Amino acid sequence: MASFTDLVAGRIQQRRQEFLAGLSPEPQDSLESELKAGVQTLWHPLDPAEFSGAQIEGLSSGLAAAVDGSRAVRALNSGADWVVAQALLLGPNGVQLTAADTILLRGEIERPAVDRFAALLMRSLELDLALKFARSGPCNLLLLDGSLYADLPHLLYGLAVPGRVDLPLLVLQRYLDLFACCEERGILLLGLAKSARSTVLGRAISGGTAPTPPAGHARRQRTSAMPSNSPSADAHEGAPEADVDGPPLASCEPSQRASWPAGGPTDAEILHRWASGAGYCNPVLLGTASFGHRSKPATHDPGALAEHFVGGGQFSAAERRNILRRLPTAPAVGTFYVRLAPGDDALRVDALASAFDSGDQHLLDYAHRLLPHEAAIPLVERLLGDYGGASVYNAVLYVVDHEVRLRADTVDRIYLSVLRRQLGMHVQYDRSTRRFVR
Repeated sequence: MASFTDLVAGRIQQRRQEFLAGLSPEPQDSLESELKAGVQTLWHPLDPAEFSGAQIEGLSSGLAAAVDGSRAVRALNSGADWVVAQALLLGPNGVQLTAADTILLRGEIERPAVDRFAALLMRSLELDLALKFARSGPCNLLLLDGSLYADLPHLLYGLAVPGRVDLPLLVLQRYLDLFACCEERGILLLGLAKSARSTVLGRAISGGTAPTPPAGHARRQRTSAMPSNSPSADAHEGAPEADVDGPPLASCEPSQRASWPAGGPTDAEILHRWASGAGYCNPVLLGTASFGHRSKPATHDPGALAEHFVGGGQFSAAERRNILRRLPTAPAVGTFYVRLAPGDDALRVDALASAFDSGDQHLLDYAHRLLPHEAAIPLVERLLGDYGGASVYNAVLYVVDHEVRLRADTVDRIYLSVLRRQLGMHVQYDRSTRRFVR
């Protein structure tokens, strides 16, 4: 009888060409040929002449703070889901801010909605800490784990959790407050994403003219992250680093933009295959690029989107409209990828438009805008100063990540015992979860 490893090896051999298609530098179709040429045009090696270690005005080494969070969801034998979220900010001179929350969600809520709720809760804790520090702390640089832009399109959709439908608007409000505070105080706000599952660079290169793969060519299908208007939209909430799979970036008129093909490669894939060595790509200023079918209403009357948040929540109808009406004055967000050492993974870097000398660019003014590569040089230089190798992509974020990480044994032994003690009941996980708890 064949072993499992023999069976796996056999299946890999059967699908060898399919596997190689996503790893080989050889383009598989006309779309990939276009992407290869575009990546190689927009990718710029780290030139020692450009990055000599000299301080760049406005981005000199100063006080930096970083915030990161961690979360866990456990199913209880009552059918309910227990959500644990915690966040930590480490700042200069030993300043430390912490936030934590634990919430029980009733069993009729679908698991995708529970997972989205947990992600939104954690992000709200992170943004709250970042905002508190930005308003009061002596800081030149504020780092967030994950993209600054990728969450924004998701926040225009309600949450399918009774009584918490407008939690996305709370997160949006904190994003907008943080953006405004950092611009007012001259704080460089950076979002660093360790993995890159978005397609913003690929769509910028293709210009919305991506052809359909030839008949008979087996492309790897990827699940769309574009929420719909139905409650099942919660199922499409991706990781914080994953952009909504919206229209391509060819035109500023939403009605003129075609769809990015479902099998289109992610930015991580095209950079792995066609961007060689240490380097960085041209920044892309993002506006409504990933807003999908929310682009037009957001541009014409963002306050009207409040009508989609039907159900209980913490905001009144007027408060929801006021939050959404702030979108036209929100800054655009620039993003680019950098590989700080040969062989390392590409790091996604997000910053407000002002960091790219484009402070007059707003989120709803256009879909996207490609910038010259020189606009990213000051940010790349700053990141090089905090780079510690493949495991330490950023020294400050590395420290806070290790401090805040919520390990399984912490939840299953310490936090569960605290829950039992506080409630005076022998709460336990459901049968499926208990199998993996020692």
